[in-house]
Amino acid sequence: MTTGEPGWDPGPDPFPQDDIRRIADFEYLDELKFLRHAKVHVRKTPESLWQLAADFRVAMTVHLKDGGSRRLTIKAPRGLFTDLASVPQALWAFAGPIGRHLEASVVHDYLYMAWTDFRDTGHPSLGRNRHFADAMFLAGMTVSKVAMRCPMYLAVRTVGGFVFRRKPYSLKQRMEDWLPLLDDGHGRSG
Repeated sequence: MTTGEPGWDPGPDPFPQDDIRRIADFEYLDELKFLRHAKVHVRKTPESLWQLAADFRVAMTVHLKDGGSRRLTIKAPRGLFTDLASVPQALWAFAGPIGRHLEASVVHDYLYMAWTDFRDTGHPSLGRNRHFADAMFLAGMTVSKVAMRCPMYLAVRTVGGFVFRRKPYSLKQRMEDWLPLLDDGHGRSG
């Protein structure tokens, strides 16, 4: 669903329309490119200095519960702000915001924000979309050989629902706030 209004377009729905059984053949298609803002600090969730400087795509085969499968590509868009991996500082001794899980974390952040552009909070597919986002996170960490992937996956399955359901904004609203920060020199003078 896209609007006819000018501004950022969320593009195609990144979520499978059916229940998934598993994800296979996961691959990263692009290099992850960030800008770290020197003076601009976004005070809206996610509070961050990090912004994607280019689109970041992943591809996978999604095997559906009905027996079918299809190839799916997801694009975290240029301009997206991220807090990298949303790991509380008290746990950084085990897994910090940067590590082998970084790429999967950024796409997971995107999916946790993107569902707001395609679903109402009461939509019956809300749980299915969150399950897919979390399964994609695990598949990405598996490909990246993250040692702590099972505890990290269990953490997002345990507490991620609160974050997933409670966003008072859409990604479209945020991207329209965030893209000008990327395009105006990202807070650097001179």
